[in-house]
Amino acid sequence: MNKTLNNMSRNPIGGVLVTVLRMVGVALGLALMVLSLPLAITPIPLGIPLFIVGVLLLAGSSPTAHRIVTGYLKRHPGLWHRVKRVFGEKDEPPDGDTDNRS
Repeated sequence: MNKTLNNMSRNPIGGVLVTVLRMVGVALGLALMVLSLPLAITPIPLGIPLFIVGVLLLAGSSPTAHRIVTGYLKRHPGLWHRVKRVFGEKDEPPDGDTDNRS
């Protein structure tokens, strides 16, 4: 998770920058999630996409939130496959073979 940020944290200035970026990401993610709650009940549910963006931002900024979100997704395989498909990962055949039609 965040390999670029981990490489930056090897020097003192990079470590401070990484900490500040993570704090901003967590604060912004939590703010979006809180803001999305009253918007979820409007006739046009703008809160749902806003909540999803907040969760993604929080999971990208916090290792604990990342572990919680990925654990939840792995416990629900149908949702996990949809998320992987949204981010461009192809589904593999169940037996691991490629499709060889002759």
